[in-house]
Amino acid sequence: MRIAIVIDSLIRGGAERQAFYATGELMRLGHEVELLYYNRADSEYDPSLLAPASAVHLDKAGKPLRFVIKLSAYFRRRRFDVVHGWMSMSGVYAGLAGRLAGVPVVFAGYRCEYDGKGLFRVCHKVVNHVVTGWIVNSKATVPSMVRGVGARPENIFVVYNGIDPSAFTSSYSPSEARVRLGLPPDCPTVAIVGRLRAQKNHPLFIETAARVHRRLPEARFLVVGDGDGNEQRDLAVMADRLGVGQRVVFLGSRSDIPDILAATDVMALTSNYEGVANSLLEAMCVGLPVVSTAYAGVDELITHGREGFVAPMNDPEGLAAHLCRLLEDPALRREMGSRGHETIRQRFSMSAMGRNLASLYQNCLDKSRRKVVQTDGA
Repeated sequence: MRIAIVIDSLIRGGAERQAFYATGELMRLGHEVELLYYNRADSEYDPSLLAPASAVHLDKAGKPLRFVIKLSAYFRRRRFDVVHGWMSMSGVYAGLAGRLAGVPVVFAGYRCEYDGKGLFRVCHKVVNHVVTGWIVNSKATVPSMVRGVGARPENIFVVYNGIDPSAFTSSYSPSEARVRLGLPPDCPTVAIVGRLRAQKNHPLFIETAARVHRRLPEARFLVVGDGDGNEQRDLAVMADRLGVGQRVVFLGSRSDIPDILAATDVMALTSNYEGVANSLLEAMCVGLPVVSTAYAGVDELITHGREGFVAPMNDPEGLAAHLCRLLEDPALRREMGSRGHETIRQRFSMSAMGRNLASLYQNCLDKSRRKVVQTDGA
């Protein structure tokens, strides 16, 4: 198959990393794949990680309608069998352009519980009428897509994220990794990894850190990721006000995630909504226990008390209690971390994601071809 996966940019984010993984796995299965992106970012993944010429930049230049036409012409010229708009806005562009170009199979993607509003939602409702279907990464996303854009459940396909454990293995010991970050070598350490967006609810993480600090004053709290405005400044002010300004470390966007994981005892997630959270996958794949809010779909990844703990939404006391329990019990951390690693190995491998995507693409392409034959025969 000739496949185009369309994303906004190569910015260092979880969804973008998954697009890289998918492209590589599909290529390994023998398919011809291009990863198309239309925006530039300050901190990007290196496109050379993929095979030569598999990552292609098409400049949008701030002109959405012209870009749809430009993208459609490119699809038509390259004669793709399948086009997959990987994320919410790229799904709009790819969906419209794919149909204009007559691509046989066109998917739009959404990678968390649907939350679109206003013109954003209108665009998705329009695209819903022209795409083959939607690809999401969590069963919990399905009902929100039905409510939000009117998608038919049978046209929403769940393909779980994949993860490569070898990509997150550090050469440093925990104490060495902490020292490299300017931390005491033996301090209890909690990390949260993700863009500083409202969805991730970082203020809840700061509130939780303040409560853990009262019980474990030597604990450190790593905030990995950046935002689009003054989010880090506001969180730092909040940390100072709650008395943990010297314990919360803002690391910004990083390319050394394996070393940060090596420095971490427990991974936290305070999100209001997610698909399958990449930060939890990455932590679990290297054997770290996790503590998360009970967002819709968390049970697809974590069983409370097995790979980690789940606290009610917006409950800093509950999150703090679980974090303290793990930070104070190394044996429990190892036990839960081992279970998490096994969960990733069995259910969230990169090869499984690649095979599932290829199978879905092929099945829909076969159906499309049968329809063409039937129409010609009529």
